[in-house]
Amino acid sequence: MKKAWMVLFALGIALPVGAQSVAPFRGNDPFVFCTQGYELTVAQMCWKPLPPFTGGAAWTYTWLCDPPNYYGRSWTDRDWLALSLYESVCPLAMTPGAWTGPGDGSQVPVQH
Repeated sequence: MKKAWMVLFALGIALPVGAQSVAPFRGNDPFVFCTQGYELTVAQMCWKPLPPFTGGAAWTYTWLCDPPNYYGRSWTDRDWLALSLYESVCPLAMTPGAWTGPGDGSQVPVQH
């Protein structure tokens, strides 16, 4: 957590405690960020969100990064920041709604 705040400070981004912002991920769209993760493909992520029925801000490793994969790529500050934001922002939604539009929500209004 401390590392994530240092990154935000270095970038000059001021987020108040409890801010409901997921910038700079997924076009600042919390629905897409909390349901699909912080990158466009799982192959780029060190972790991914679990379905909402698992409770809270549940997530799992993708096994592409070290840890837990000793031969995987190292976690970047971006990976840690995304996980920190996921754990602080996504539980604020009492019950996540379902996407009712076309596609999975990540293409509206533009791909993000």
